[in-house]
Amino acid sequence: QAFELATGDSLFEPKAGKNFSLEEDHLAHIIELMGKIPASVALSGKYSSETKKSSKLIPILRPWGLYDVLVEKYHFLLQEASLFSDFLLQMLDFLPERRPTAAQCLQHTWLKL
Repeated sequence: QAFELATGDSLFEPKAGKNFSLEEDHLAHIIELMGKIPASVALSGKYSSETKKSSKLIPILRPWGLYDVLVEKYHFLLQEASLFSDFLLQMLDFLPERRPTAAQCLQHTWLKL
């Protein structure tokens, strides 16, 4: 929601294609923005075996990191993009044990700008 409030857009807007599902496109968007999903996470899901087989049907991924998206698409100032992307990426970490608590998030520098 923070991304939507700051930009007016959804962070991910997946769409089903001829050869891939909405869920597969959503995963592709996540990978483009955040990089490869750790194997321990990717292989732990209920449908991980199905996704692995069908991932070849998703068009070529074009990595575009969150910082670059904020600067290039939304024209954020460099420092603000750096702080905001850091804020969001901490909360979006693939590994839940590495994500900050709500109290820790409230102490982030981006919220003090």
